[in-house]
Amino acid sequence: MMALCLAGNAQDFDNDPTVQLQKNDAKFTVGARMMGDVAYYHSDFTPLKSGASLTDARIRTSFSYRDWYFYADFGFGGGKFSQKNIFAQWNKENWANGWNVVKAGYYNDPGSMARNTSLGSYHFISRPGSTMALGVGRELGVTYKFYNNMWFANQGISTDHTYNNQIAGFDGVAVSGRWLVRPLNTEDQTFHIGVNARFAHRGGGEVTNNVINKKLTIGQALETYVDGTEDLVTAELPWVNNVVNVGAELLYRNPKFFARGEFLYKHVTKKRDSYSLFEDAQNNIDCWGTYEAWLAANPLRNNNFYGGYVELGYMIFGSPYTYSNADGVLGGLKGKSLEIVARYNYTGLNDIVDGEYYSVGRDQYYPTGYMQDYPYASSSVGGGNVNAVTVGVNFSFNKYIQVMADYTYTHLDRDKLPYDRDFHAVQGRVQFTF
Repeated sequence: MMALCLAGNAQDFDNDPTVQLQKNDAKFTVGARMMGDVAYYHSDFTPLKSGASLTDARIRTSFSYRDWYFYADFGFGGGKFSQKNIFAQWNKENWANGWNVVKAGYYNDPGSMARNTSLGSYHFISRPGSTMALGVGRELGVTYKFYNNMWFANQGISTDHTYNNQIAGFDGVAVSGRWLVRPLNTEDQTFHIGVNARFAHRGGGEVTNNVINKKLTIGQALETYVDGTEDLVTAELPWVNNVVNVGAELLYRNPKFFARGEFLYKHVTKKRDSYSLFEDAQNNIDCWGTYEAWLAANPLRNNNFYGGYVELGYMIFGSPYTYSNADGVLGGLKGKSLEIVARYNYTGLNDIVDGEYYSVGRDQYYPTGYMQDYPYASSSVGGGNVNAVTVGVNFSFNKYIQVMADYTYTHLDRDKLPYDRDFHAVQGRVQFTF
């Protein structure tokens, strides 16, 4: 006979799920989460849409049986259905007073600390912009994780397109991992230092003049969800071949204080069938006399982007800050609590060749340093550099209900948007988790 349980623990929930049905070694849980945001924006030129939004609404379920664990959650935020995490996992205690974990399905890439912290347990209304632009989200793959009180190693392999829905060509593949050491890790204090890395061979693409063009778009919103457009900070990269992500992180927490930060670097290599494109160009009025002239007019180079953030938090009163050995992340607020937080974030999506001239009217860089009609292309990328500062206060009534308030100042440096410099956002959130 089934029994209704009100206590227990299941991973990937921000809180222990309220409804738990258990019979012998089998346990089924159901939980939900809702986030409603309100925001007011003030900007120099381009207006953002102030207002309110149902940021996130989810139904989450899990099933565990002995060493096996199955989890699925589905989102309805923004008025649209979306698939979130869905995976199966095998857990086994190991000889080093820790755990071996094998996981397969659709879930977060092992990568950055911020992207592996549930938004419901985050201490800001949004994750840092740098991790959204330069990090990696959910993927379809398989990983192996080892962890104990001191060590954490999570690595695996995944596909480049979750649903194999590339326009043309083969799907890509990625290998990635995150590795931590915790020289200080007690009930009252934790200090960890770590690195992460990912290598992805880009797959698929669209056909341009009988040549597959693999593209990659990177960008971020202005650390808000009510107007979550990425039009202000974005870059589209053509002819992508491989993508390398490298990162480093630090975290310290005690019962009343936490500090954490990450540095992220993305290197994008390019590759194309230049000669086929040159031959195709001979069939129109803009034909080129020599292959060397075509190459000079259509340069191709690798790109580099980087960013990072630092976050601080202080607990005025309430339950102490917690840390998860299993995921290497800071826990959310538990019980009646009040905290203040602050963050600085930098995102660098400008990779501009020195001396090039940018024409706003034509939305084009010119290698010669001035505007000209001769059709020279440019390898410069002007996605925008962002500096953002956020301060906030969070109050948790209990483990189920939380309110948050943030103020964010963002400074944008992007040639395409010369009048858009300063953005101010005041945001609030009501969150229910059970």
